[in-house]
Amino acid sequence: MQGLIGSRVVRGPDWKWKNQDGGEGHCGTVRAFEGSRDVVVIWDNGTSANYRCAGAFDLRIWDSSPTGQSHERTCCEGCSLSPISGQLFRCTTCEDADLCSWCYHGDKHNLKHRFIRITTPGSEGEPLEKRSKSKKIQLKGFFPGAKVVRGTDWEWENQDGGPGRVGKITEIQDWSPSRPRSAVQVQWASTTKNLYRLGFQGNVDVKVISEGKGSMVYKDHLPVLGQRSDHHVAADFNQGDLVRLAIDQERAQQLQDNPGMSGIEKVVGVVGTFQGLKDGKATVNYPGGLRWTINPGLLVKVASRTQEPRTSIPTSGLQLTQQDAFAPAVQPVSQGSASDVPRRRAASRGVLAGTPGTPNNPGGGPRP
Repeated sequence: MQGLIGSRVVRGPDWKWKNQDGGEGHCGTVRAFEGSRDVVVIWDNGTSANYRCAGAFDLRIWDSSPTGQSHERTCCEGCSLSPISGQLFRCTTCEDADLCSWCYHGDKHNLKHRFIRITTPGSEGEPLEKRSKSKKIQLKGFFPGAKVVRGTDWEWENQDGGPGRVGKITEIQDWSPSRPRSAVQVQWASTTKNLYRLGFQGNVDVKVISEGKGSMVYKDHLPVLGQRSDHHVAADFNQGDLVRLAIDQERAQQLQDNPGMSGIEKVVGVVGTFQGLKDGKATVNYPGGLRWTINPGLLVKVASRTQEPRTSIPTSGLQLTQQDAFAPAVQPVSQGSASDVPRRRAASRGVLAGTPGTPNNPGGGPRP
């Protein structure tokens, strides 16, 4: 999980540390991991402590852009960001409808459409509830309007005018081109305006004394830091497994008018061979040279590559109580070449940390 250093986080499902974070919706930054069970977070208010990321899960990830993670050959439908950094949200109803975190939580695209969330590049997609049925919380902390003073990682001499001098955040920016949203621009009383690190390699140069208000986000749509989902799409599929669509012809007829669904009836009931999963989409080869990309949530395994095919679809595959969550995205694989988009790199940096659930040098000096 070292690749998550620099991620922006909020309290998660197993949080029990009262208002150590500053309260619901207040943000912090991942500084380091200690083994596989503890993560060190510095909250925007300057408090630093260890939290659980195995067995129990104290945190959710709001933004992983500062880590440098990005999804090659993607473009946000809402703001045209390309490639999409951090988390990728993909509509399961429309063809090629991807959103970045800010546009997804900012209610771009149809709120009644279901999405899958691709947390890290190349990982399986996680189905999400419709936004129209979900609740939001307000993010607070390092946002425009927040008042700040020098913090734990400050190493800029008296650029702020001296210890205790107050500045105001005017904008969230990039510390480097490969690390989006990893810096804040601060206006000091001396009229000096400079960039300071916010998550870049785990560093945070300032701390909040008066919070700013950020965007509203769907809390339950944020990934839990350290938790392996109980519903990873296509997690049980291996290359060579025999699969088929878990829908019937009637359902296929209902889907005909959806983007990318023309011709779906050709593969309903037909056994194909699972080839692999990339960016939340499964590739399946069918007899006659047909090759399709399919939302893996619509697939059911007929037999593994070491077994004989079963004669019928498993009953569980017919109970599509969440079929809209995997709304259709079945389409032929394009033979055209994708645009050549630069790939961003991720890096990590470790620091010392304290004990679980207790403040860790909240007012200390620069980290080694």
